[in-house]
Amino acid sequence: MIANYDAKAIADVMGIGFLCGSAGATEPAPATKPQRHQARATRAIADFVFQLDGGAVLVVQAKTNHTMARFSPGADRAKPYFDLKDGTVSAPSPRLIEKAVERGLPRQALRHVAEALAGGDKTKVAALEWGLVPKTTLERRETQLSPQESERTERVARLLVHARRALGTDAEAREFMTTPHPRLDGRSPVDAARTDIGTRRAEQLLNALEYGLAL
Repeated sequence: MIANYDAKAIADVMGIGFLCGSAGATEPAPATKPQRHQARATRAIADFVFQLDGGAVLVVQAKTNHTMARFSPGADRAKPYFDLKDGTVSAPSPRLIEKAVERGLPRQALRHVAEALAGGDKTKVAALEWGLVPKTTLERRETQLSPQESERTERVARLLVHARRALGTDAEAREFMTTPHPRLDGRSPVDAARTDIGTRRAEQLLNALEYGLAL
């Protein structure tokens, strides 16, 4: 899997980036002011920091205008934006994504994946999210997914990137991902991705399509 693991494309589907070894990537000190929103923002930033090779890495939201945004809750969600020059941005790698999944991906990563699958159909986004994380559980995830939910999110993002490569267009990839398939016992690849074994079966289908192998 690692040989064909397109970490950049997978991170793009999840809408995440990595800020390494800078002031923006270190775990913040506890808030000194009593305001509740400041304490919440401090905790939220710390939730997305992990250690790698002796340095801190902060998982950030990738923005299309070449900036990054820290993930934080409530009124602080859009607040601290900063330019790439404020930190060392690391190219996504399997190792960085693995560590982010272990830590727990931002809740917004699931939304990015669902939007990529929906292809602009806003009515499908929530249903796709709930297919991976039950609605009642997701409602409790203000900013961060559990490691298990993060694994499911990464698996779907990985399958979507693979489908794009195998089938050639975003539209064909989305159709493949959301259409029940007899080789998956009538499940769609999105549904199959609830488990690692189901994901591997979907990957076998894509490998057959990509390389012209017999199904």
